[in-house]
Amino acid sequence: MVEKINFGIIGVGPTGGIMAAYLAKEGYNVVLVDINRNHMDAIKKKGLTITNLKKFKTKFPKKNICYSIDELQNKKVDTLFIAVKASHLKEILPQIKKVVEPGTTLISLQNGFDTEELIAEYVGEENSLRVVVNYAGNVLEDGIIRMSFFNPPNYLGVLTTNAEEKAKNLAEIINKTGLETIFTPDIKKYEWTKCILNSISPVCVTTRTTMKQTLSMEGTRKICREILREGIEVARVRGINLEPDFLEKSMDYLDKAGHHRVSMEADIEAGIPSEIGFLNGKIVEYGKIEGIETPYNKIFVSLIKGCELPPINRD
Repeated sequence: MVEKINFGIIGVGPTGGIMAAYLAKEGYNVVLVDINRNHMDAIKKKGLTITNLKKFKTKFPKKNICYSIDELQNKKVDTLFIAVKASHLKEILPQIKKVVEPGTTLISLQNGFDTEELIAEYVGEENSLRVVVNYAGNVLEDGIIRMSFFNPPNYLGVLTTNAEEKAKNLAEIINKTGLETIFTPDIKKYEWTKCILNSISPVCVTTRTTMKQTLSMEGTRKICREILREGIEVARVRGINLEPDFLEKSMDYLDKAGHHRVSMEADIEAGIPSEIGFLNGKIVEYGKIEGIETPYNKIFVSLIKGCELPPINRD
């Protein structure tokens, strides 16, 4: 007998889709929201399939398939994951606040710094949680998500001790689905850890290479190392307790990523805003506040912003 919780997930790409599938296969009611009509039509018709690391299919009631945030009205969702790109967060939060009941718990299931603080501005710190996700994947085709890796556990944390009880309960629920997740009172440490690791993404994007290719070339490997070093220096000055050998451990960890293409590349190819402002841009911002130079991060923020510019029509 599963606990009576009505989950919602906005953004049914790899991160949100995997979470949705794991919760639903354990019997939880999960409402899905995504603007990708073909993807959602496939899920409504055939269910959501997870492949590779785990292989299973989950079905969702047709009434739980939503094509816009407005359709969450009267769905009685009490726990809502936000899994869209961080760059869309400011746009969708006012819409979310209009359709959810007061006291609804919102959980950032996103990359980037400080997304939980942004959510808290709309719903309060007691209703804003953060999950640092350590799995990834890609949409193979509509309704099918390949789970490419999972380096457990995921970490779930809070902004205020008032939310610890429900955060611990939620971590336990997710953990029991098979997505190993633990509560932490120090979510910022894991947030910085993940964001520092993700900070090499713009190198992969601008060189059009996989992570393995990027780290296999001497020149780009040195650039990645410097990007990480700057992020680590900023983190430590801001009181984040990273291990003395964190740089070497990070390089070793990234070396195991294989031929993984970073999600930022897909954003650039699709012509949509990337999360650069929530990743390397934040390292630059906090570095400036703390008086630490971050030239490598600064260069790649500019390069990605250049990549985001629309093409010029030469006709």
